[in-house]
Amino acid sequence: MTHRSAGLAIDNERLEFHGDAVLRLLAASFLRQHWPELPVGELSRVRNQLVSNRELVRLGQAMDLQSLIHVGVHARHDPAATAAILARSCEALLGGLHEALRLGGGDGLRELYPWLESRWLPLTRELLSQPQLHNWKTALQEWSQATHACLPTYVTEEVESVHGHPRRFAAQVHVAGELLGQGRGPSRRQAEQAAAAQAWAALHHQPERQSGEAG
Repeated sequence: MTHRSAGLAIDNERLEFHGDAVLRLLAASFLRQHWPELPVGELSRVRNQLVSNRELVRLGQAMDLQSLIHVGVHARHDPAATAAILARSCEALLGGLHEALRLGGGDGLRELYPWLESRWLPLTRELLSQPQLHNWKTALQEWSQATHACLPTYVTEEVESVHGHPRRFAAQVHVAGELLGQGRGPSRRQAEQAAAAQAWAALHHQPERQSGEAG
């Protein structure tokens, strides 16, 4: 597999586009089949998790796909790019498989569906039983609106100048003027997610405080 960073005449970019469409269609079909009663908003939320970079990276790691990807020199030594390249390569693989199956006389979607279904079933059950899973910012926002009628406030700054540094950004999250969590990450979004996760964990371990505020 060839990532576009390799600078070669042929790369995976068009297959990535193809695979992204295949993945989203299969995820939508999967949710409609197994959870037809879910509201559209909830279907969209869960589908976004199923096709997220996080899950694509896990899929790629399970297949040891990273050992088969040809990338450019700069991308190879950029920690921030590694996960994104693996996720895009998973999309390219799905696009290529779909195309090959159709050229071979198959349906493509029908053959790929059972493979993804087996991965998505346990994950979807987990996401529906724990809506905050993998999206701590959303969970904290819902709690903040319900208990304080306000949104969390994030203060995020760059504390490391090296691109790709795993702790490049530092974030703090406040609710109603109170500092609830802090986090670090390679991007602003990930640092804020880490801060929200810490805040959620602190709230989760303080049931008396939560029940008092909810009243």
